[in-house]
Amino acid sequence: MKTPLLLMVISAGFCGSAQTINLSDTLSTGDSQTYYVLDSNATAYPDVVGAGVTWDYEGIGGYGIAPNINSVIPAETSDFSDDYPISVYAENFENSINTFFSNDADAGEVIVHGFVFQELSNDFIIKYDIDPLISAKFPMTLGTTYDDAINGTATLPLAGDVAIDGSATITCDGTGVLKIGTSVYTDVIRVHTLEVSEGIILGSPAIITRESYVYYDISADNMAIFIHGSVLAELGAGGDFGFTAVYSIDEITEIVGVEETTQAELDLTVYPNPASGNFTTISTVEGTESLTILNSIGQVVTTYNNPGTQVNVDVSELSTGVYFVQATKGSATRTEKFVVK
Repeated sequence: MKTPLLLMVISAGFCGSAQTINLSDTLSTGDSQTYYVLDSNATAYPDVVGAGVTWDYEGIGGYGIAPNINSVIPAETSDFSDDYPISVYAENFENSINTFFSNDADAGEVIVHGFVFQELSNDFIIKYDIDPLISAKFPMTLGTTYDDAINGTATLPLAGDVAIDGSATITCDGTGVLKIGTSVYTDVIRVHTLEVSEGIILGSPAIITRESYVYYDISADNMAIFIHGSVLAELGAGGDFGFTAVYSIDEITEIVGVEETTQAELDLTVYPNPASGNFTTISTVEGTESLTILNSIGQVVTTYNNPGTQVNVDVSELSTGVYFVQATKGSATRTEKFVVK
């Protein structure tokens, strides 16, 4: 059985009912899994920890878009291979984060050399080329926790190369029941990772934070069944970049927000759709409190507060692909899909 690093550098498997993670269960070339994108505003349940707990996502919605593929390839074949010359593998999570890692059989550890994510067509390249991250020490079981230092270089838009250092905390923090829509998994273990790196840009602090909660079904030989992860780059005068994403092996057919209102209560249109020029117009009803544009994995691209009945959106800065616009008025929410060509 093999399990992925997934978003936040956890590479580990769970061996039957023993609830123990071993190095032999980690990823290698050819491993892959399909994940559906769910509501990025869902709670992460940070305080639901320990044995015999329940994580309840019965009412979670999806975005109704094509699923993402998480696959492991040789690091040397990645577009970013030059940035990670000693990495053996690249975990290529479609539309999300690419993580570069190696397995150390002698030490019983998974070593992460860094990761890459894209925000508004900008590449953020984080390299632990001085002190890499030990993302897993084996064996691990419920209650296992440890800290590890990280040190290296971040290549950031406009700022270039920035020296960074920090630490990560990895914890197997809970076992119990996970509910996702109509699916119920009764033998689940969760791994929590919190990683913080800091540097200086133009005299101001820059902080890069990654956090994830990754759930595994102990009784089945499969990859992680549910992931709640986030990444945030706080670059001072350079602005804040990042996203929260929720992934599941279960497809959820209830679309986020749509079931909460009707066409008459909160009309919402996007024209032209697909958007083929610099601008597309979003029209909604008077009194709309906010319009939020999200990309294909639920990342917030921009929000317009008290937008009026029409907003012209410059789509020339957006990458081609599927997006969503979400309108909110009181307790009513409506979501529509549009495409940027």
